[in-house]
Amino acid sequence: MKKLVLPLVIVVLLFWVLNDKCNNSNNNSKLTKEFKHKQDSLNYVIDSLKFDIVKKDSTIYELYKKDVELNYLLMHQEEKIKYITKYVDSSKDKIDKYSAPELVSSLNQRYPKDTTNTPLLIAKPVLQASAKDLAELDGARETIIVKDSIISLTQEKVVIRDSVIVEFKNKEVNYKIVDSIKTTQIGDWKVQYKVAQKENEKLKFQKKFSKLMGSIIAAVLAFLYISK
Repeated sequence: MKKLVLPLVIVVLLFWVLNDKCNNSNNNSKLTKEFKHKQDSLNYVIDSLKFDIVKKDSTIYELYKKDVELNYLLMHQEEKIKYITKYVDSSKDKIDKYSAPELVSSLNQRYPKDTTNTPLLIAKPVLQASAKDLAELDGARETIIVKDSIISLTQEKVVIRDSVIVEFKNKEVNYKIVDSIKTTQIGDWKVQYKVAQKENEKLKFQKKFSKLMGSIIAAVLAFLYISK
C-alpha cells in the first residue's frame, strides 16, 4: 500500500495540472479564433474599399485630363472667334477702298449670275453696304459654327465636373465606411483586451488554487503514507 501512495500522488497532481491547462487552452483558442475571423473579415472590407478609392482616384485623374483638353479646345475656339471678327473687320476695311469695278468683280465672284458688269457710280455706296453685309454674314456663319462647338464643349465640361463631384462623394462614402470599420475594430480590440485581462486573472487564480489543492492532496497523501 505504501508503495502505491507516491505514484498515486504524482498521477493525481499531473492529471490536475494537465486538465486545468487543457480547459484554459480550449477556451482561449476558441475566443482568439472568433476574434481573428472577425478582424480578418473587417480588414478584407477595408482593403476592398481602399482599392475602390484608388480606382476612383484614377477615374478622377482621367476626368481632369479630359477637362484640361476641353479647356484647350475652348481656348482655341475663342481665339478662332477673335480671328473671324478681325477678318470681317479687315474685309470691311478693304471694301471701303474698293473702286466700283472692284466691287462688281467681288460680287460677280460671289454671285456670278446675279450681278451686272456695268455698275452705276450712284450705286457704289449700295454695293459697298451689300459687300460689307455679306462679309458680316460670312463671319456670322463661321461664328455660329464655332459657338455651337463652344456650347458642346462647355456641356461636356459640365458633365465631367458632375462626374468628378460624384466620384469625390463616393470616395467620401468609402472613407466614412473605413472609419466606421476601424472604430468597430478598436472597440473589438478593447473588448478583447478586457477579456484577456479577465482570463489572465482567472488563470492566476486557477494556478494558485491548483497549487493549493496540489499541496493539500500531497499533504493528505503524505500523511496517509506516514500514518500507515
